[in-house]
Amino acid sequence: MNILVSPLAGGSFYFRSDSTLIRALTDFYIPDYVESVSAVPVLCFRSERSGKAVREQFATRYLGPFSCGILLQAVISGDNVMEADRIFVQNALDYSTVIPYELIPIDRYCGCISPARPFLIKVNGLEMARIEQCPGMEELCRRFSAISRYCSVRTGDIVAFELASAVPVSRKGHLTAQFGTSGNISIIVR
Repeated sequence: MNILVSPLAGGSFYFRSDSTLIRALTDFYIPDYVESVSAVPVLCFRSERSGKAVREQFATRYLGPFSCGILLQAVISGDNVMEADRIFVQNALDYSTVIPYELIPIDRYCGCISPARPFLIKVNGLEMARIEQCPGMEELCRRFSAISRYCSVRTGDIVAFELASAVPVSRKGHLTAQFGTSGNISIIVR
């Protein structure tokens, strides 16, 4: 299983290894070579079929159940990591892709995030990000098509779409994410 991520800024994409995926996490321990972490809110879909070079008009056939989640990214300073390895290490920390167990059926996508039910990211109780609108299906299809142009997407892969800029989380920070009526993530960064 692959985790393919479409950045907020668009353009290219990047992979996260399957060792980063965890469904329930209460404590995240920052490795010694990492200064701190940041949290990126994402919308994650499980791929329903395999394909390569999927055209935008057919991309909806590939997007299956979804959920909101968090990608923890390493902030590395100094010479702790070789420059050539920096981008990989930033996105490859074990247990740093947090997606709840329960995925939501795709037919409930429209309106799943709204001003009345925002996707909130808080650090130590302070609101750091508020997402009040889902990306349109047209935008998701465009971003999915861009990924599949260069690599195969297999059944069961996770396709994550970044929704906002990274939020810094310091050591001993309490990171929470809330979405919909039942989606909750709560992590203590140690």
